[in-house]
Amino acid sequence: MGIRFIRVLISIWAITSCGLSWGLSNEEFKQSFESARKGKWSHVDAEVQQHVLAPYIEFHRLKSQLPKLSPEAIQQFAETYPDTPLYGWLKKHATSAYGKARKWDAVVALNSKAPADVAGRCIYYRAQLISDQALAFEGGRSLWLHGKPLPDECDDLFKAMISRGEIDNHMIWQRALLSLENGNTRLAKYVARKLTDDSWTPTRSYLKTIIQNPNALLDLPQKVSNRIEVSPLVTAVMVNLANKKIHEAQVLWPKVKSKYAMNENDIAVVNKALARNSYKLPADQRDENTYLRLIEAGNADWIEPVLREAIVASKWHTVLYWTESVRGMATDNSYYQYWRARAFEQLGDQVKADAAYKIAATQRDFYGFLAAEKSSLPYALNSAAPQVNDKDLLAIDSFPAIQRISALWAINEHGLAMDEWSYLINSSPAKSGLFAEYALKNEWYGLSVQATILGRHWDYVAHRFPPAYKELFTQWADERGVDPILLMAIARRESAFNKDAVSPVGARGLMQMMPSTAKQVGRQQDVPYRHGDQLFDQEMNVQLASSYVQTLLEKYDGNVIATLAGYNAGPNRTDRWLAESNGSFDQFIESISYRETRDYVKAVLTYRVIFESLDGDEVISVLEPSERGITQYLSKNDTGPSKTAAIP
Repeated sequence: MGIRFIRVLISIWAITSCGLSWGLSNEEFKQSFESARKGKWSHVDAEVQQHVLAPYIEFHRLKSQLPKLSPEAIQQFAETYPDTPLYGWLKKHATSAYGKARKWDAVVALNSKAPADVAGRCIYYRAQLISDQALAFEGGRSLWLHGKPLPDECDDLFKAMISRGEIDNHMIWQRALLSLENGNTRLAKYVARKLTDDSWTPTRSYLKTIIQNPNALLDLPQKVSNRIEVSPLVTAVMVNLANKKIHEAQVLWPKVKSKYAMNENDIAVVNKALARNSYKLPADQRDENTYLRLIEAGNADWIEPVLREAIVASKWHTVLYWTESVRGMATDNSYYQYWRARAFEQLGDQVKADAAYKIAATQRDFYGFLAAEKSSLPYALNSAAPQVNDKDLLAIDSFPAIQRISALWAINEHGLAMDEWSYLINSSPAKSGLFAEYALKNEWYGLSVQATILGRHWDYVAHRFPPAYKELFTQWADERGVDPILLMAIARRESAFNKDAVSPVGARGLMQMMPSTAKQVGRQQDVPYRHGDQLFDQEMNVQLASSYVQTLLEKYDGNVIATLAGYNAGPNRTDRWLAESNGSFDQFIESISYRETRDYVKAVLTYRVIFESLDGDEVISVLEPSERGITQYLSKNDTGPSKTAAIP
């Protein structure tokens, strides 16, 4: 526990000794807190009102009274607790509850302007139909012209506007096309069903036809062309087709473009969609126009797939061609400069290679660090730190938000603590650097990282990469015989040191273990793992994850690249990538077909260099030769032993 964190606790004790006694123990308050969440008010201790987290109990009490609760009571709550995120949450709940109860006056009284969320805006503009129709119609139209599904709260508003003609058939058709262009064909057909005028029947039917058969664009009925503008229709159909079936789109586009008079903007939109999706085309299905569209766009993200193909195939002239085709700021990106240097090197032009390596070496990332090694230059950490003084840091100790964060942390409400922290920083963005320093000094490492993200302080390297849980990682690294800094780098990438993190697919904890993987590892290592919630315990999480990393390192003969790919995407996929690899280690990384995994491998290796540098260790290499060994898998029919070779 940090010295400054102890001072925070002392500050809290001082507050309680001056009259604001918390009264309840952490466990007693947590029990009352859970009861308040469930609406069991008879189980809520009366002494909670003296606790620093009393606003949370009051929040649940007021929320339970909705929609009967008055807007004035909610405003009073805001005035009583002005520095918490609770008012915003309560206001959102109240707006929703008032809308369901059709208490439109209350909605308007509570909201001086349209809420930020879509559901809230729909409720707000529906309420304004009574008092300010012009505002309601303007807001409703801006919501309607959207190509994605909208929440049910919008139905009332749209129904009223359609019945009054404020959303007419042309706007209905416009949204149907937006939905189609966005790839949501079901929504497009649903919206088109609102075209109830008989004169629109052929158009509605034709939309269903071209969704099923885009080639029907070549046979546009006159009844349809007389009703609508053809160019937006063609654009929507072609963009949707390009996103889903790029080869069919590439074949159809020249025929359609020559048949109809399209405006230049729509032509550009379709060409961009074709370029953006061209990476899905096998090489033998690309034509001259495929590459011309990529060159015309000059977009780094769209060019990257064909550049990667050239890299993996060691086509160095092609690598130079595509790196020269990228426009904008990306041209100085370490990725492009590094691969230009590699290409020049392979083609025998060391002078140009050295120049490109030196440009890449100025950047703090994977290829920047590799380029630094090539140039015999130090790694460019490009580190900065906030300019703060002790007086300002001391003043933060007494912030009510800090008291609440400490108390929330003490009762394991880490998510709410993070919400409080984010609200504090967003309320005072100019102080985000100060808050980052405060969190680092207090060993609130997850909050330190969060402060740099919210404040966009990318050069506060020590605050972005704090030594969180270092003793724990060292303990289990020593036990497993793996690099502790590698474990730290994995955890930093996986959870940003948030031990309560849960991924969309269910991975949990510091090192984002999947419960199924944890169960398997626990059984192999005789670890008493029984259920997924145990992964929120940092000890259990690191114990199991470090064992899994050890297993992968053994499987891949110490190859850290393959180990990280296996940790992120699974061993089966990694085995396939390895089986197809015949290049150097950097080419192997670019051969990984999953962008997420490519980025993951490069990020973790970058983080390891940063952690080692901050720790004062001498960093010899991004990857030691023994960590670059690529297992050369034999054919599936060969059951003989694998062979491992260190590659340059």
